[in-house]
Amino acid sequence: MSSKGDCGGELHPLRATVVEYQHRPDECTIHPVDPPDRNRTTAWITAKEGSYVALATAR
Repeated sequence: MSSKGDCGGELHPLRATVVEYQHRPDECTIHPVDPPDRNRTTAWITAKEGSYVALATAR
C-alpha cells in the first residue's frame, strides 16, 4: 500500500497494524513505514473495531 500525502509530495509505503485486546475493541492503525521525522506523530490513522465498515458496504 502506498500513498501520496503531506510528506513533500513523495510516495511513502503504508502499513496497517492491527492490535488485538482482550478487554476492549481491537484497533487498526494505518501509518507510514518510515515517515520523515517531521511527520512521525502526525501521519497516523487509528480506528477501533466497530467504527469501520467494508468498502463494498460504503459504495
